[in-house]
Amino acid sequence: MRLTWLALFLLACGDNAAPQPPTPDEYVIDCETATDAGTFASDENYSAFINKEAAGALVKDCTKAPQLTSPQAGAVLDPAAPPTISFNDTPATCKSCKPSPIRMAACNLGRQPFWRRVLKAFVLEGVAEAHCGAFTGTNYLLRLTHAGDSAPVYLSVLSVTSYTPDATIWSRKLGAHRGQTLSLTIERAIFFRGDIMDGPFVQPTPYTFMVKP
Repeated sequence: MRLTWLALFLLACGDNAAPQPPTPDEYVIDCETATDAGTFASDENYSAFINKEAAGALVKDCTKAPQLTSPQAGAVLDPAAPPTISFNDTPATCKSCKPSPIRMAACNLGRQPFWRRVLKAFVLEGVAEAHCGAFTGTNYLLRLTHAGDSAPVYLSVLSVTSYTPDATIWSRKLGAHRGQTLSLTIERAIFFRGDIMDGPFVQPTPYTFMVKP
């Protein structure tokens, strides 16, 4: 009888398990293929993004969020031809939004600090494993979503600010949404050994696009 009740208890717990977050469609640059071990996107960092979102810690702040430069908002996305997606780490100018009085330098595009450049030699050199290791530096979480859908249309974890999505993945993902309007968000967070030290930040208003019919 005890085993029966235990089995029922475990079954009930399994039914109430929280749903797993969606798996990213792409990691760019993935630690398995990175030629520069100092810049890669980590699946552990992706989990950190998700955990921060679940805790309500995602900050909507246009002075600290990435600023999309290409494609232009409102453009038509072609499933058969993935665009080059480019963005500034933070806005190149503060004209469009008022920065926080505490962090007046948030709108400056900073250069890569010296400690990032030495990571390749002392921390991240030789990292190439199936499970990407914890990353120190800036990562981005890019989502394309369709209103009413529980899962994103396209999801990528980035350590770069310009890339072209894989054509096969792009076609498969967007092909099912022809003629629909999609929203794009890009989150930014600064990590230290897999933990978010600053952020994540996201643009208050998503960018919108139409998918080619």
